[in-house]
Amino acid sequence: MTTSLAAGSPGARPGGNLPAEVSSFVGRRQDVAALKQALERSRLVTLCGVGGVGKTRLALRTATELRRQFADGAWLAELSALREPGPLGRTVADALRLPDRAPGDGIDLLAGQLADKRMLLILDTCEHLIDACAMLAEVLVRAAPHLRIIATSREPLDVIGEHTIMVSPLPTPDPAGPPAEDCDSMTLFAERAAAMMPGFAITPANREAVARLCHRLDGIPLAIELAAVRLRVMSIDQLVERLDDRFRLLGTARTSQYRHQTLHAAIAWSHELCTPAEQVLWARLSVFPGDFDLEAAERVCSGDDLPAGSLLDVLGRLVEKSVVRYEGERRRYRLLDTIREFGSELLDQADGRDGPARRHHLFYAGLAERAAAAQNCGDQLSWTLRLRAETANLRAALEWALTTPGEEEAGLRLAVLLRQYWYSTGQFSEGRDWSHRALAATSGVTAERGWATYGAAMFTVLQGDLEPAEPLLAGAVQIADTLGEADLRAHSDHLRGRALFYSGDLEGALARYREAQAGYLRGGHTDPDALTIYTDLGAVLSLFGEFDDAFAVLEEGLAACDRTGERWARAFALWMRGASRWLAGAVDEAVADACASMRTMEAFNDLVGVAMCLDVLMVCSVARGEHARAAVLAGATEAMWHRLRTPVQRGPHYADLRAAAVDAARDALGDERLETGLDAGRAMPVADAIALGLDPGRVPALPAPPERPAELLTRREHQVAELVAEGLSNREIAERLVIAKRTVDSHVEHILGKLGMASRTQVAAWMAAAET
Repeated sequence: MTTSLAAGSPGARPGGNLPAEVSSFVGRRQDVAALKQALERSRLVTLCGVGGVGKTRLALRTATELRRQFADGAWLAELSALREPGPLGRTVADALRLPDRAPGDGIDLLAGQLADKRMLLILDTCEHLIDACAMLAEVLVRAAPHLRIIATSREPLDVIGEHTIMVSPLPTPDPAGPPAEDCDSMTLFAERAAAMMPGFAITPANREAVARLCHRLDGIPLAIELAAVRLRVMSIDQLVERLDDRFRLLGTARTSQYRHQTLHAAIAWSHELCTPAEQVLWARLSVFPGDFDLEAAERVCSGDDLPAGSLLDVLGRLVEKSVVRYEGERRRYRLLDTIREFGSELLDQADGRDGPARRHHLFYAGLAERAAAAQNCGDQLSWTLRLRAETANLRAALEWALTTPGEEEAGLRLAVLLRQYWYSTGQFSEGRDWSHRALAATSGVTAERGWATYGAAMFTVLQGDLEPAEPLLAGAVQIADTLGEADLRAHSDHLRGRALFYSGDLEGALARYREAQAGYLRGGHTDPDALTIYTDLGAVLSLFGEFDDAFAVLEEGLAACDRTGERWARAFALWMRGASRWLAGAVDEAVADACASMRTMEAFNDLVGVAMCLDVLMVCSVARGEHARAAVLAGATEAMWHRLRTPVQRGPHYADLRAAAVDAARDALGDERLETGLDAGRAMPVADAIALGLDPGRVPALPAPPERPAELLTRREHQVAELVAEGLSNREIAERLVIAKRTVDSHVEHILGKLGMASRTQVAAWMAAAET
C-alpha cells in the first residue's frame, strides 16, 4: 500500500495539551482580540492582574482559538505547583511531553528542543518564580524564532521585547448611574448562580441587587463565583447585605490594592461561612502543591478533629462551595492558587504545617514503596502512570524531607525508591539531580547511600557522561563490598559493563555482564534493572555473531519477565531479539518483535525505546528493499535522537550499523530522493512515526525532489559543508548533526567529488564565496 505524506495538512488535529473548558467563558471578547493582536507584534505577551481576575482563562481561550495556526500545537505549562526554580525547565518539558534524557541545564536543553518548533506556549502562574520565569522566557524566545509565549503573572516578567497586558476585572454597573443593565460581571454571576440554583435568572425584581453585588465584588470573577455559591443558603438580598457589612471598611477607591483586598475579603468571608471541619480541611489541603486524589486527602488531612470516615463528605461540601475544584475525568481535586495561598496562611498562623507536611511525605513515600514493589508484576504500568500523575507531590515530598532537619534519611530513601520509575520513564535528569541532592544531604556508609550512589551513577551513564560516572561507580562498589551488599554489587557490575559497552569495549562489557548475571542468579534478583542483563548480554553476543547463544539468553530473559509479569524490561529484551533477528537475516520476525516492543515503549512514554524500535524497523525496510520507507523512518529517528539530546544508547556499534543502513538507502535512492525522505521523516510528529512503523505494509510515496539546477550540493551536504567551513572535524560534525561519523565521512567525500576539490580548505573558500 502506498500513501503520501502530508504533514500539517488541513483538518489535521492540532497538537497540544490545552484542557477542555469546564464552565462557560463569559465576555472578554475585546481582551481576546487584544491578546491576539499582541501576539502578532510580540513573541512574549504577559497577562498581568490580581489573583482570581481570569488571566488563565483568558490565555486558554485565546490559545484554543489560535492553536490551528501553530504546526506544533498550543501547550499549557502550569507552574503553580513548583516550590523552587530548579525543576522549571524540566516541568515545562514534561508539560510539552519532551524527553528528560540529556545532561545539562534544563532550560538550555529545553531551548534546544524548541529551536525549530512553531508553537504557542502558556507559562501559567509565574509570580512566585518571577526571576526564573523571566530567564526561561528570554532564553526560549531567543532560541526559538517561531515560538510564541503567553505568560500569566501578577507582575510583568520585565524581559526585553515583552508586551504586557493588564487584565482588568469584568465590567460592573455604575451604582450612581442609570438603572443597571446586564453586563459581563452580571452575566457571569447569573450563569454560576443558575448552576447552583437551577432556574435562577436576572429579573427586574433582582437586577439591582445583582448589580450592586457585582459592583461590590469589583467584577473579580473568582469572587463572583464564590458569592454565587451562597445562594444555596441565602437570598440575593441577604447576600448583598452581608457583603456590604463585610466590605464597608475597605473604602471606595478602585485600585489594584483594593481589588486584592476585595478578593481576600471575599475568600475570607467564604471561609467564615464554612463549618469548622471545612475550615480545617481547607487549610490542610494547602500542603498539596497541585492536584491530588481522595486517598491522598484522607491520609494527609484527617485527624482527631477530622476523622477519615467523614472527610469525603467535608471535601464534597468544599467542592459545592467552589473552594475545591473536582476534575471528574481524572478523579482528582485541586485548590485554585489564591485559595491555596489563603489556606496556607491559615495553616501557618495556626502553627499546624508540620503535621500535614509530614503526613504528605509519608503518604507519597508509601506510594513510591508500593509502586517499587509492583515493578515485577502485571500492575507495573498502572503504577508507573499513577506516579507520573503525582510528579508535583513527589517533588514536594522529596524537598520537604531533604530540607527538614532530621528527615534527610527519609528523603534519601524516597529517592532510592523512585530510581526505577525515573529510569523506565526516561526522567534521567530528574533522577540524577535528586540522587545527588540526597547524597549531599546525608552522610555515612549505609545501604541506602550505596543505592543512591548507584542511582546517580546509573543516570550519569545513561546520559553518556562516562567520565563523571567513574567515581560514583567506584563509590557504589566500595559501599557494596564494605557492607556485603551482594545485590548492590551485582547492579554496580552490570552498570560498569554498560559503561564499557557504550565506550565500544565489547570484551570488557561481556566480562562485567557475566559477573553481574552470576550475582543476580545467586541472589535471585529479578527487579526490572536486573532483568535488563539479558538484553545487554544478547547485544554483545549478537555483535560477536554468536546468534544461537544470543537467542538463548534473550529467550531466558523473556521467560524471566513473563514469570513475574514485568513489562518494561521485557520490551527491551523483545527489541534486542528483533535486532538480533535482523542481524541474522530473519527480517519478518525482526519486524514483529520491534512492533511488539514499541507498543510497550510507547505506553511507558520511553522515547529512547521508541526510537530504537523505529531504527530496527528502518534497517529491516532496507533489507526488504523498501528504501523510501527506510528513508522516512531514518529521518524520523534522526529528529528524535536530536530532540533527546543524548548519545545513541547502544554505543558506537549501534551508530555504525544504523549509518550503514542509511548509506544503503542512499545508494538505492540517490542523494536527492534520500534527502527528500529524510526531510519528510524529520518533520513527522512522533505519533505519526510510530503509526508508520506499526504498519509494515505502508510504503510512503516520496514527493518529487525540488529542482535545484543551480545547486551542486544536497541540503544535507550544504549543512556538512557549512560546518566544514567553520573548521569542525568530521567527528565534531557528527556530534553536531547527531549522525554517525561514517556518514559524515561519506558526505565529505561526495562534497569534494562534486566540487572537484581536494581539500577542506578549498570547501571553506567555496562556501565563503557562495555567501557573497
